[in-house]
Amino acid sequence: MDVTVALLVIAVIYGILLFFDNFFKTCMHYPYIRFLEETGIQLKFFSVCWKTKAFNRSLIRWGNSNPRYLKIWFKIGTYVTFVLLPFSLVLLLYSILVNFSSTDSGSSQFVLQPVLPGINLPASELAYYSLTLILCTVVHELGHAIAAVLYDVNIIDVGANIVFVLPFAYVNLCTERFLALRPTHTLKILCAGVWHNIVLSVVALLLYFMLPTLFSVFFHLNSGVAITEIAKNSHLAGSKGLNIGDTVFQINECDVRDENSWYKCLAQTDILKPAFCIEPDLIHQYDESIPLKHIGEGHIECCESNKKENVCFEYLDPADGILELPSHVCLPARRVVERSEHFCSSTPYICPTNLYCFRPILANSTNLFKISTETKDVIYLGLVSDLYRTIHVSSYIPKYFFKTPTLPDAVTKFLKYVTIMSLGLAIINVLPCKFMDGQYITEMLALILFKSHFGESNVKLATSVVNVLFTIIIVCYCVYSLSKSLL
Repeated sequence: MDVTVALLVIAVIYGILLFFDNFFKTCMHYPYIRFLEETGIQLKFFSVCWKTKAFNRSLIRWGNSNPRYLKIWFKIGTYVTFVLLPFSLVLLLYSILVNFSSTDSGSSQFVLQPVLPGINLPASELAYYSLTLILCTVVHELGHAIAAVLYDVNIIDVGANIVFVLPFAYVNLCTERFLALRPTHTLKILCAGVWHNIVLSVVALLLYFMLPTLFSVFFHLNSGVAITEIAKNSHLAGSKGLNIGDTVFQINECDVRDENSWYKCLAQTDILKPAFCIEPDLIHQYDESIPLKHIGEGHIECCESNKKENVCFEYLDPADGILELPSHVCLPARRVVERSEHFCSSTPYICPTNLYCFRPILANSTNLFKISTETKDVIYLGLVSDLYRTIHVSSYIPKYFFKTPTLPDAVTKFLKYVTIMSLGLAIINVLPCKFMDGQYITEMLALILFKSHFGESNVKLATSVVNVLFTIIIVCYCVYSLSKSLL
């Protein structure tokens, strides 16, 4: 289903729910009203809210279980948050500079980047995105709740909201008791959420690195990649192409050990055009070259246009001396790649004895691939981007019990999401921005440091100006980044 259609369907569902919600409330339908009160569900404009007091007792028990160690825990978290604050400010400014100076919205640099499914994130990964978001916010609010209990702040209730399709959790604290705390205790409660997000990110990262060991019992690792998905429109599909379940261990002369090396090999092939060591007998037998023709943009052709299976090859002489073979030959690409066991893509283009180095002359970023699998060699003449877009691979090759690598791939992707998004939420939350923890952390920190020098009202005014300024900067940056992704 198209993303726009899916969003419209969700909007219609919200409209129907709101209509019946208002209808039953207007008619004073008591069973419906009682249902809402008992469950804590509330329908709003494009959002569903849920709150409960069912977890209050558990939170109070956890917060009072080991107060000595918890105080040390949250004290460490406060210091870590203080260190993260200037880092986040620098990273935000750096991200803005990179985004405005670069024309590539998919920069691989370490920058802050707003993500939304269907815009700059595949809509198919909405489940990962939503589960990660709810986990990160639950852990974040759990930090606030336990720290609040530790310092005798009452928990009114906890809950979750779904704003259109984005879920997040929250905890509702007693405001009067919270404001009456000592500033240092208030800071520890405010910093607890950011601290827990950092810890969650680190734990997820450690689990991510442990996954190969955990799954090594059931899967082969570092011995190639398994083909997990092939798009219907892929030119590589078919009896002579790749099939789901195939294990690829080499692309041309580049060894494929895992998913990362698969993409590195594709990138290498795109930069370094392959060249093949060819027997002179093959050239004498199959050469169908014609006088060279210049076809524009510096490209030349030595094959007839009606011989689609043939490709013009250029002789690369390592000695740069007298040519022992024609400088250009027209040969059937498939037969050349099948017969060639050695590559000579890099200078000085050296081949074994009695073999000669030839590179295919291909236009429009086209490449000639020899994709080696356990059962066959797949020869493909096309774009590197076709493999990027239409072929999905996994580092996990099933041994037994599991027939596909779906489970380790799903866990790996989920842990990647948790690591990146939890750290991202910590960085964003600590920034001095409205509706973020950073708004209150900055104000409380400024009051502790400057209240005696400038007065409480002046300090609050200054921090309010800073918060408004950074809110405007962050909103503009997010709008610009997302609009850049759409273009």
